[in-house]
Amino acid sequence: MSSARVRMATRLRHVHWGSTLQVVKTGLASGLSWGLAKIVLDSSRPYFAPLAAILSVQVTVKESVSRGLQRVIGVVAGILVALLAVHVMGTSAWSIGILVFVSMAIATQLKLGAQGIPQVAISALLVMTIGSSVPGYAVARILDTLLGALVAIVVNALVIPPDFTGIAETALDELAAAIGQVLSGIRDDLIDGLEPGEANRHLTRAREVERALHHAQRAIHQAEAGLQWNYLLRQRKSRLMRLRQAIVVLEHSVSQVRGIARTLFVTLNRDVSIGYGALGEPVATDMVDLLTVMQKAIAVYALLIREQGQNAAVQLEDLLGSAAKQRRLLLQRAANALLAKYPIQFLDIAAVVSDLEKMSEDLTVSAHLLVPLVTTPT
Repeated sequence: MSSARVRMATRLRHVHWGSTLQVVKTGLASGLSWGLAKIVLDSSRPYFAPLAAILSVQVTVKESVSRGLQRVIGVVAGILVALLAVHVMGTSAWSIGILVFVSMAIATQLKLGAQGIPQVAISALLVMTIGSSVPGYAVARILDTLLGALVAIVVNALVIPPDFTGIAETALDELAAAIGQVLSGIRDDLIDGLEPGEANRHLTRAREVERALHHAQRAIHQAEAGLQWNYLLRQRKSRLMRLRQAIVVLEHSVSQVRGIARTLFVTLNRDVSIGYGALGEPVATDMVDLLTVMQKAIAVYALLIREQGQNAAVQLEDLLGSAAKQRRLLLQRAANALLAKYPIQFLDIAAVVSDLEKMSEDLTVSAHLLVPLVTTPT
């Protein structure tokens, strides 16, 4: 099975497990809220406690807090509007229509969101039609809803709390691998003689890496949301900080790889008749060596982000030191081979070297923050 299929299968398993866990939590929260409402609130039929729990159990604790809060505010606001409406207008077709309109308008102004807006109208309607004939209905509805929302939040936070940092780490690894694949693809074609068509293909692939970048950014955002209000997983925050730092560095690398692919494409398309000679075999060979080092550096950086180990730090330091020496050698060779006859092509090579130098600097600074052993290569 290919690595892409393995990653897809892993994601599907995560999705299936997450859905199953949410169903289990919802059932548990519903049962607990009903039982607690009967015991603590002495409610004979606390329908609204499990209803609030069902609607409040979400993927993350943060979402559960948000949904629960919206529901409680919606219930309270709806009840207040209904009590006022019954006192002023009584119960009729016209008063019900006006009540629903006013309730939803107030909820919209309060920016209660998709959960809160209809809740205000529903609560107001129930209080007007049912609550007026049932003593204590309004208070019981508020207390049941509050209890159900609290139970949902507690269950979501304590029963296998959601943690998406592993998914975010995997997405970051995939992004680093995608960047490395573009570098290795360019390197492999340079060995045999990079042609304009091949350069165009690498430019297309470099642009496609944006998808992996967006996926990693979304995964990190989801992991951040999953840790909010999640006090049992506070220790994960240090891992998440590393991922936030790494995504910025790799985002720069995506831009730099795209710039490298674009520069080589432009170089080889200025004069198709020049072809491989636009670079020259010695220059191309040096660039192959430099791209090889940088591909390894990106892979080791991803390992360093995940493990924060000394061995990876030493290896990355050595690779970036080699890259610095290789950049100087490449510029010198390019100046000797191209500057006199193809000055514009020399400037293109200098631009590629500049992109790789920026990539090295970003990796070095980030690695030094993670493991002080890493120092800026000279």
